[in-house]
Amino acid sequence: MGEAAAHALMAGGWHVTASLRTRRRGPAERLVQNGAAVRYDDLEGPGGWSDAAATCEAIVFTTQLGLTNVALARMSVAKQRIVAFSSNNVAIQPDAQSYVDLAAAERSLRARHPGAAIIRPTLIYGDPRLPTLTRLMRIARAWPFVPMPGTGLALVQPVFHEDLGRAAAWLAGTTGEGTYAIGGPDSVTMRGLYRAVIRAAGSKARIVPVSETLLRWGAPMLTLLNLYSSEQTVRVDREIVAKVGLKEGLAHLAAALGTPPVNQAGKRS
Repeated sequence: MGEAAAHALMAGGWHVTASLRTRRRGPAERLVQNGAAVRYDDLEGPGGWSDAAATCEAIVFTTQLGLTNVALARMSVAKQRIVAFSSNNVAIQPDAQSYVDLAAAERSLRARHPGAAIIRPTLIYGDPRLPTLTRLMRIARAWPFVPMPGTGLALVQPVFHEDLGRAAAWLAGTTGEGTYAIGGPDSVTMRGLYRAVIRAAGSKARIVPVSETLLRWGAPMLTLLNLYSSEQTVRVDREIVAKVGLKEGLAHLAAALGTPPVNQAGKRS
């Protein structure tokens, strides 16, 4: 998400400094080639990050919100526009402990920086580094079946990562505070999402619903595979993000993952 936001900012004419925690050659090279300055920072430790950020007009955080608050506590923010990421599940699962904590982090950020823009995205996909649909697509290519939690009737509204990057860039240039629930242009059932992923993967895998009883029994495995997600239905602001549909976005992800391997029978596995 950080890379997508950086490229969107540069496309909008911003001079971007990209702060990375981990040295990864690919993202750094792409950012530099597109005109960004790249630096490496540990936001929890000492370093020159806060001095560099203090000279910026806007700061976009794609870190976990708790870490965002830690970083902002280390610097004096004057007129910088703050854009931070949370999760739409804060509204959907307000009683779940992880989202109780995330809601508290939102309140902390808002108390410290009332003018901040907080983005609550739905299910993010489209880049192989985003795990949920990437793992689902790989399973669809490798297995004859794909386990689907529940009945598949829950609604999801996946958002393509580049569209979300454009939303962050747009918000960096505005002055109004707010919390923004952002989803993609397609609202589909969970079963519909699984079917779309299987088609995009070039697979003929069957969808196998996992009952509530089996779901409780197999929850650790589904969690490990990152296939078990909650309902993520939000209203779309089409002017900001609704540009890349699910079919187009999944085709992008399938191409990024490369051609599926061919088994001994000469069929795509």
